[in-house]
Amino acid sequence: MILDCYQCSACYFEDKEPSTRIDPATISPSQPRVDFKDVLVIFVCVEIYDDKQELMQAAEEFGALSDLIGKRPIVLCPNVHLSIDKAPERQATWMIAELEKMLTASGYDVHCLSFGYHKRYGMECNGNVGSVVGRRFYGTEEKQFLRLLTRLGVCPPETLPDSMPSWAKSLTERRLKVLASRKETYRVAKQMLRDQLDSTGHSELWTCMLFEGERQPVDDYLSALYEIIEDYPDVRIHRAMNLSVPGFSNAARHLFRKYPDAIESGRIRIYNSQVSDIEFLLTRTAVLLAFPQIPKKAGSHAGEISFGIYCKNDDFSKNLIQWYRTFLVDSRFGWIRTESELNTVINELEEEQFQNRNGDLEHE
Repeated sequence: MILDCYQCSACYFEDKEPSTRIDPATISPSQPRVDFKDVLVIFVCVEIYDDKQELMQAAEEFGALSDLIGKRPIVLCPNVHLSIDKAPERQATWMIAELEKMLTASGYDVHCLSFGYHKRYGMECNGNVGSVVGRRFYGTEEKQFLRLLTRLGVCPPETLPDSMPSWAKSLTERRLKVLASRKETYRVAKQMLRDQLDSTGHSELWTCMLFEGERQPVDDYLSALYEIIEDYPDVRIHRAMNLSVPGFSNAARHLFRKYPDAIESGRIRIYNSQVSDIEFLLTRTAVLLAFPQIPKKAGSHAGEISFGIYCKNDDFSKNLIQWYRTFLVDSRFGWIRTESELNTVINELEEEQFQNRNGDLEHE
């Protein structure tokens, strides 16, 4: 569940038209324009695995906000666009209604805006400490692991934690740690790289588009990748990249031209990946899975890190190495050994995208 909170001296909301992309049965009656003064506006997005646990965490958070800015009326505004893991409409409407009940029972004056409408609104924020606060409630490590499984296509989106495959449940028994911030995720990734470079003997890294959206490339993972290639000849790098994205296909060409000897010797092994929304770093002793936010610019890749899942465990990593080959690497093409093969793969993927776009237009 995501809460985007604004302390407003004044605001208004007005329904424009109902959405045409959601279940019509979940669209509430239209509300006339409403004006508020000195309120806390909460844009709330319910995510697919949210349940009463997240509701309780969210309700408790309002106590902390009240301590920060003072207790004031609350305006709840549904906003599904805050997450790519948004819950089905019926689940979202039920949980927002439950959140309203919990806050009312705690003594808050709550106004819940309509669900399912495009809205016109305006807000005047006070600009003091705590005037804009964002919160996200992730739930259990098992839920986050299940989120990963659905992203990889291992489990359908409607899967619940209790119905995960038995082999996946055994993996959740490892000590998973949910990293709640971008800064913490970067710190863990850099430590994993240091540990890997300090290890003895021939070692390997498995990566999937990790951190390439960072705005300061001198300090990010990509520069560390160059350091490994140039200074650690005993480390083999398996690099899966979504070559249907121009930014990644150009990055792959750059690797072939910058490090031809490493490519030819197999120290850098390039693969195509169909995964486009997971950052991935794997060594033989630890694994980091990071979930980026939606990129702010259409067509860009990676985006800022939303949160990560980290586990330092030999057995866990051993299983994930097989996952890498199964789910993150496109088996149609396998290991791409030459720039000529790379260009063939890129051209084939571009043609597939062109055909898919034409097919979509014909069905409209």
